[in-house]
Amino acid sequence: MAAALMAILAPLAAATEIQPPPTDVSEPITIAADYCEHWQQGVYEVWRLRGNVYLNQGLTYARGPEAVLWVDPPDAPGEATKVIAYFESTEHAPLSVDYSRNADAAMEGGILGRQQGSTWFKRLATSQPLRTKLPEPAPAPNEKPAIYNRGLEQFDPLRRKQLLLAQYTEFAPTPGAVQTLPPGVRRFQVFGRSDVLPNFEWKQLPGGENAAVVTGGVRVLIEGLPAEGLPASFGPLGVVDLSTDRAVIFASGVDTGAGGAGVQSHDAPLEIYMEGNIEFRQGDRVIYADRMYYDVRRQIGVILNAELLTPLPNLGKYEYQGLVRLKASAIRQLDQSHFAATNALVTTSRLEEPAYAFGSREILFEDDQRTIVDPATGAPVIDPFTGDAVVDHRQLAEARGNAVYVRGIPVFYWPQIATDLEKPSFLVDRVRIGDDDVFGTQVQVDFDAYQLFGIRNAPAGTDWGLSTDYLSDRGLGFGTDFSYDREGFLGLNGPAKGLWDLWAIDDNGVDNLGGGRQAIDPEEEFRYRLFGQHRQRLDNGWELSAEAGLLSDRTFLEQYYEREWDEFKSPRTGLRLKRLDDNREWSLEANAQVNNFYTETQSLPRLDHYWLGASLLVDRVTWFEHSHVAYLDFEPASFPSNPTLASQFSYFPWEADVDGERVATRQEFDLPMQVGAVKVVPFALGEFAHWGEALDGQSLDRAYIHTGVRASVPFWAVFPEVYDPLFNLNGLAHKVVFDAELSYADANANYDELPLYDPLDDIQLNEFRRRVFNPTLPPNITDLKFDPRTYAIRSGLQGWVTSPSTEMVDDLLAARLGMRHRWQTKRGGPGRQHIVDWLTLDVNATIFPEANRDNFGQELGLLDYDLRWHLGDRFTILSDGAADFFGNGLITASLGVAINRPSRWNGYAGIRTINGPISSNVVVGSLNYRLSEKWLSFGSAAVDLGNVGNIGQTFGMTRIGESFNVTLALNVDNAKDNVGVSFSLEPRFLPNSRLSRDTGVDVPPSGAFGLE
Repeated sequence: MAAALMAILAPLAAATEIQPPPTDVSEPITIAADYCEHWQQGVYEVWRLRGNVYLNQGLTYARGPEAVLWVDPPDAPGEATKVIAYFESTEHAPLSVDYSRNADAAMEGGILGRQQGSTWFKRLATSQPLRTKLPEPAPAPNEKPAIYNRGLEQFDPLRRKQLLLAQYTEFAPTPGAVQTLPPGVRRFQVFGRSDVLPNFEWKQLPGGENAAVVTGGVRVLIEGLPAEGLPASFGPLGVVDLSTDRAVIFASGVDTGAGGAGVQSHDAPLEIYMEGNIEFRQGDRVIYADRMYYDVRRQIGVILNAELLTPLPNLGKYEYQGLVRLKASAIRQLDQSHFAATNALVTTSRLEEPAYAFGSREILFEDDQRTIVDPATGAPVIDPFTGDAVVDHRQLAEARGNAVYVRGIPVFYWPQIATDLEKPSFLVDRVRIGDDDVFGTQVQVDFDAYQLFGIRNAPAGTDWGLSTDYLSDRGLGFGTDFSYDREGFLGLNGPAKGLWDLWAIDDNGVDNLGGGRQAIDPEEEFRYRLFGQHRQRLDNGWELSAEAGLLSDRTFLEQYYEREWDEFKSPRTGLRLKRLDDNREWSLEANAQVNNFYTETQSLPRLDHYWLGASLLVDRVTWFEHSHVAYLDFEPASFPSNPTLASQFSYFPWEADVDGERVATRQEFDLPMQVGAVKVVPFALGEFAHWGEALDGQSLDRAYIHTGVRASVPFWAVFPEVYDPLFNLNGLAHKVVFDAELSYADANANYDELPLYDPLDDIQLNEFRRRVFNPTLPPNITDLKFDPRTYAIRSGLQGWVTSPSTEMVDDLLAARLGMRHRWQTKRGGPGRQHIVDWLTLDVNATIFPEANRDNFGQELGLLDYDLRWHLGDRFTILSDGAADFFGNGLITASLGVAINRPSRWNGYAGIRTINGPISSNVVVGSLNYRLSEKWLSFGSAAVDLGNVGNIGQTFGMTRIGESFNVTLALNVDNAKDNVGVSFSLEPRFLPNSRLSRDTGVDVPPSGAFGLE
């Protein structure tokens, strides 16, 4: 056996005496050939090259008659381009690869060594753009060329991977030629665990079996096991790699004269007993143990004092960075995929005594590894760069006698759990403890419902959670949420995505909404919110959308879901079917008012048709169309029962209890033409509309025309000599487009005759506007110039074919002017330069010739600008502003600086000034800073330099532990006269932590990069 091993190892040891020079990813890759073909294979670009094929990177030069390249472009700036090269020689053209000692030697013809042969296979990577000297590529052939298939066959990915997994071996023994085993046959080989040869002895047992006793460090490679998910025609591809200090191998049907190797049929016995520093590898699963028995034929075994390390499945497009670690006093492998563990512990921590773990009296663990098969070819999917067959995991666990341990102390117990380990947290998703003057002391715990109820085979692509929340000043709240992202839903085929969330509380407190509403008795005691969104693209081409926004009372959402109230769209309830066909769209929808304390329009139902950008008269005319028919029921909000809210409530001029049909069609015809460098587009838009009931209770018919001319002209100038390292300038190009529009609009009915069946703003803004425009409350804004309807008309909303509000139409004469500037430069290292915006500036203004009628006496209005100065890739100066020049018109401007260093910190500081009916000068700032590997701080503040003074602050600190993110935060809300403190505990098992989402600083899961 020793002689056999020496025969295997000696050539490899000799080969390592002269090593090719290492390649540097900063070196570019140069590719040249006389002929090429190009096609896309998955994420890889494939190039087939013929005739004087040449490849160079650094000091490596390959030349041959024919080659195939697999190119993996970078997914993001800064990542490397990966190239896999396979060269072949022909009968009349040799293949040679030269390795030069240095660049000078390469130029002089001096080489370190030359490799010649029939094939050459190499993986390369470069941070530079590829340098190609290739002719125009031919299209992809109907059948893949033979050299392409031979290139894939040059390596058995599973075999190569297993041969490189020895723990101590500097150079692993590699077989001469890869031979695929026929079905029903397996092969085993025995090597030394290191470069020290083991002691090896075969013995004949009485039963006819052979036994080998191996000591001194041994490695056993078993090939030819059936691979799940592959057709039998591909033969046995599964591989098991075993390493241990000592082993006894029992085998039959093998010739012992072969030394440490043998070939058997699948039904022949092969059993291995191992002791000391055991490593068991199968696919990308690793088991460590002190003692182990393994039956290869049945793929079962018993493992004592064991650890199992295995990666998690990919979560959609997100690849979890860490590993699942299972420790147990004993693990039994029941078959290829099933394990049973006693006195077990599951964690992602690599520490011997993890801070956070899930322990069980008994765990049944299923790790089903399946080789992914290309549905088009039936062949296993291969990653050409890594050489691996792509493997998918499905991991399930069922546990009895369970507890969650923190620092070895059990903090939660549950008798039985069954779970899919795609979500690597156990029972408890999040714990938050806090205290403030609005809710009192708060204890909030989020659970995984599938795990809690023992649902093992949860529907794929779904997530179900439960929440229990104790609020000392309000009561006990409870809720559930269900999200999904899957290929079908409720029997309907097609990708579907959605979220449904229900939360309720028996509230015994008062609402504090700030701004004179700090002690509001809720209109209901049992308060709730049902939120839902669903979107599905059906196989027949239609898209189905559904929404739900059911609330118990008018102040619940603003009190309990303040961010959603401030930032999200209005809560609506309805269904929509939509079909998009090129530039046409059909839409059928129905909406209902389920919250009578908010003004809403019920569509019972509504049918829309859009046809945009249709070409007429051989591209001389462009046609746009939107037509719809609907039965609409306008339902104003009910009057508040709370006295404080009632004193701040008033109805808008456009609100009335009306309903009826609405039929409208709006058409636009454009005549684009080029006049020198100027693009000129005369246009005419017309509409006919009918309402079954207007504000006066009568029907109304309206005709409307909007016509004029649009023009635009671009200019540009290039200044390549401009260079300034301080301002990150490497050449400068200035591009600008000037826009202009002169339009005239006329309608035979006024906008103030109609209710706003189509709202201009969300419910949240309308509720705020009720208080601001209330004549009994400061600032007593009642002037028509601040009516949102007049602003919409002056801004040109009526000139859109796709206008979101049919009612917003009036007489108007306006000239709109705009300019869009882009100053651009080059950034990036040598060979990686790319064009970026250095400074952008957009400015718009409108002139109203009929100023008294259209703009409250001022000819100039609606002036606005937006500026972005990107001094660096991560340093930007921001400014924007807008102004109206009529009496007491709104004038606002902002100036700020944004800095972003994703791995370390990000921040913003700026000021916003507002003058007009409301005056304010607010300074705002935010900072998220990672102080060290273990500490992260965050904070934000807003202060009004006027009479309001302090608005609010948030400060916090997070301890990034090996198993937990522990956060302590302080919040001050001056409008509510509220000071709060919160303490939250989040396991670092989570693949996408709340900490990373909230701060923008990347915090990977624990154990993602080994021991911390």
